[in-house]
Amino acid sequence: MDYRILFIAPLAALVLSVNSASAQLPTGWMPLSQAMTANPGSAGLNGYEIGIDPATESSRTRVLTVRSTAPQIDQTPSVGAAWQQAYGYAGQRVRFSGQVRAEGVRGWAGLYLGAGDGTLLSRLALGQPGVEKHLPTGAGVAAGATGWQDVSVVVDVPAGALSINLGLALVGEGQVWARDLRFETVGADTALSTTPIGIDWARARQFMEQNRRTMAKAPPQPLLNTTLD
Repeated sequence: MDYRILFIAPLAALVLSVNSASAQLPTGWMPLSQAMTANPGSAGLNGYEIGIDPATESSRTRVLTVRSTAPQIDQTPSVGAAWQQAYGYAGQRVRFSGQVRAEGVRGWAGLYLGAGDGTLLSRLALGQPGVEKHLPTGAGVAAGATGWQDVSVVVDVPAGALSINLGLALVGEGQVWARDLRFETVGADTALSTTPIGIDWARARQFMEQNRRTMAKAPPQPLLNTTLD
């Protein structure tokens, strides 16, 4: 199901799609595309293209990619991700790693890992109250870096966590690629990662509060096409 929410803000529209992608996704992976664009029509229903890089579909090493497809509004974070959930790791130390490269990124790009469900990144980008308590840990591509970078994220899964959410994410514009991904349990001697994913949830919250105040002042609007013509 696709959800499209239009906010009362000049030239701004948020396009959220959790079950569609314009590129082929590997089995077991799911797309998340939440984009704040000036012209949502130019981005289709996504705002991001998420899936296997077509140039690698027939190669031995397939490459996962997330690419923005339209210019974005800067007031609130946009995020695209290829993600999945893992179960049964409560109380364990785990590592998600691979090789990542990025081009033209205006924001953040890399791997992330954290306790929570598939809506976690959406709630962060929307600045929903309480999300700062559940920030996923991220391992991003260094600014200005070129070529493939070895990246890994290590976290302790909370004892009460029913699931963990992990994936490749792009916050803002640009394109990111990942290959040779691995997920494994590790020992206590493996250092924990401490950097959160690069979503500015505080800025998102400010923007959404401003939108709510604007919408509260809007005059009554008639329904459209009640005759279903």
